[in-house]
Amino acid sequence: MFGRFQSPYVSKSTRTAGLAGTLISRRLLLALAGAVAVSSALASGSKPAAAESVLAMHIEEQTSWVQNFNPFDLGGRRQSTMDFIYEPLVIFNDYDGGKPIFRLATGYKFSDDLKSITYTLRDGVKWSDGQPLTSADMKYTLDLMLKNKAVDIVGVSESVASVEAPSPTEVKITLKDVDTHFPESMADFPIVPEHIWKDVADPLTFKNEKPVGSGPMTEIRRFTPQVYEQCRNPNYWDAASLHVDCLKLPQIAGNDQMLALLPEGSMDWIGSFLPEIDKTYVALDKDHNGYWQPPAETIAFEMNFKTANPGLAEAFSDINFRHAFSLAMDRTAMVDIAGFGYPVVNLHASGLPPRFDAWRNKAAEGDKDVWMTYDVDKANKVLDDAGYRKGADGMRTTPKGQPISFVIIVPNGWTDWIDAVQIATEGLRKIGINASVATPEYEQWQKQLLDGSFDAVMNSRPDGPTPFRGYYQTLSTAFAGRIVHADSRYSNPKLDKVFDDYRKATTDEERKKLFDQVQVIIADDFPVVPVFNGPTWYQYSTKRFTGWVTKDEPVMNPENHDNNRMRLMHLLRLKPVQ
Repeated sequence: MFGRFQSPYVSKSTRTAGLAGTLISRRLLLALAGAVAVSSALASGSKPAAAESVLAMHIEEQTSWVQNFNPFDLGGRRQSTMDFIYEPLVIFNDYDGGKPIFRLATGYKFSDDLKSITYTLRDGVKWSDGQPLTSADMKYTLDLMLKNKAVDIVGVSESVASVEAPSPTEVKITLKDVDTHFPESMADFPIVPEHIWKDVADPLTFKNEKPVGSGPMTEIRRFTPQVYEQCRNPNYWDAASLHVDCLKLPQIAGNDQMLALLPEGSMDWIGSFLPEIDKTYVALDKDHNGYWQPPAETIAFEMNFKTANPGLAEAFSDINFRHAFSLAMDRTAMVDIAGFGYPVVNLHASGLPPRFDAWRNKAAEGDKDVWMTYDVDKANKVLDDAGYRKGADGMRTTPKGQPISFVIIVPNGWTDWIDAVQIATEGLRKIGINASVATPEYEQWQKQLLDGSFDAVMNSRPDGPTPFRGYYQTLSTAFAGRIVHADSRYSNPKLDKVFDDYRKATTDEERKKLFDQVQVIIADDFPVVPVFNGPTWYQYSTKRFTGWVTKDEPVMNPENHDNNRMRLMHLLRLKPVQ
């Protein structure tokens, strides 16, 4: 997956270190050929002009890719589409109390009754083709989402009644009801140019190979199976803040290929799992190589509640099964062996991340957290008592006699996650659950989550300035199946009611009380199985660029992955070494 923090619950043993070393050696041999190919791709092609600053980034892991910069295609777009091609309206800095950083918008204001909100767009902004970006473009994009739920990637149809553009720089959005959370829910909203997209027959399947955008890096100068280059927008409104001319994005199949590539010293901004990072990365160039990997979002096992398999549907919908599933999880081994001690074990049934300790509700813990321990005997007893019988092969059937056999999917190349899922399936088989691992390519993995053609998955939950967004967008009925992080398709009317009340709340005190209820409902119903909190995957080199966010200046989330809008502001901090 795309560390540094040692879990407070574990310590690395000799056995762990030995197993880890074996895994690295075997994988490195398999990755060398891929690393050579990437190194050649980085060095080949048209050389940039002497004065051109080219930043080599790693933001996604693929064995192959297509030229797709459609912001609505969550399963197929290149991960450099948002932020760098389509700039956000406003970015909320999680590391600064959710403080808004205005980009395409210069402000927003709710009406007195809180049932409408007006955004003011930045005057004079142009699309990369020189056409003006106006309120008509934002209205067009919102209307497109309202008319076509397949492209409504931010859930505007749940909140928006209508959209008006009273002036070239104003967009008035009338809401269906009070929704004080609305600006934050628009964090991932991409404005597309009406003059381009109005002629697109199918906005979901459109590849958008030559994008016209508003962000700093819109020009696709070169695109090959090994590498593509995405260069500066000739009409970027904030050009004075941009000191990078091009992004170079090599095709890297997985963590191992990156590990084999590191000695070349060709990468500037990395988002990888690098085992024993002080040895495998920092030691290669102690003067320039650095990292900062604080604990991040919760990683959990999620079951597809809408599966068509009758045995799985019966099992997954049974809280006894979910509790037993959790009791079979050796979280310590996942952290210590698969994650090299970088993640932090999560032992709360609510799954609340460590950075939101101030929001923690003790009423959602205690006896509710007993299901978060590793206890195979107890898991077996839970299943026995619930009527899950073992056959001659040691595998269980449901109380109705249906077979239970499922696959947990994890992207190919995410070696730490693959190892964690293998540890999970070993635990499940110890309690008579026939579970196995499959490793589809990342794009296929995403598409399976979106179309529901999977059994179970280990997945992360992206958080926001508060914990609400992560829970709302992953466990509300409104988002079920709409985005990759809401893959479980969980639906709970009681929880939806609390989510709605939270969105209508007008004070922090109200929000805190309502989120207390969210935690209790989730801990009681246990819709997902939290296992650990992964680190923020961030490594950098100061050899060619300065301005990196570091642990000594922790001003923002430093990660370059697609779920972090602050990566745009990070890019704008960077300057080439003189």
